[in-house]
Amino acid sequence: MNCFSQFRLITYQLLRPFSYLSIKHEDKWIYDWFIPMFFTAVTSVVVFFFMSIEKVVGQGGLISELTSFVANLPGFFIAALAAVATFNKHDIDDLMANSPKIEIYHHGNSMMIEMTRRRFLCVLFSYLTAVSIFLVLTSRIFLSLEIPEDYFIISAWGGFLMFMFFLWQMILATVLGLYYLGERLHTPQ
Repeated sequence: MNCFSQFRLITYQLLRPFSYLSIKHEDKWIYDWFIPMFFTAVTSVVVFFFMSIEKVVGQGGLISELTSFVANLPGFFIAALAAVATFNKHDIDDLMANSPKIEIYHHGNSMMIEMTRRRFLCVLFSYLTAVSIFLVLTSRIFLSLEIPEDYFIISAWGGFLMFMFFLWQMILATVLGLYYLGERLHTPQ
């Protein structure tokens, strides 16, 4: 295996928890992009009019409190992933109705496959685990940076918007996962 192939394989493996975003389905963009953008806009308007930016990004502020909550989630997402991966029910391995598709690489070849409920939920909970970890790490790092006064407002609002978008995306994907675990998984195709 040459260096380029090895690098490509390692990159593929490390980025695979984010493959949830590459699932192809006609309605998926609504869950992943439209609704999180809408909720981010609503949250931003409320925060802009009713909170100072210092209370949002300052010590003990909104982002810090939300990050403390998000820091507890990776363990739950990993537990859900383990449960789904080992769930002993045969119809979980049937193809989903109106099946979403995902691209995988198998023996160096790219192929599009239709998803089963098990694969969908595993990809979903892998994504949620990765996003929650990165959300906590990046927010802790950025909250501890010394930002020059000239750039504080712009960087604070930019960081707030990105944090809220990924938080809302994570919340909505979690709700979708809970729907599948709580109801759809037990409903016949």
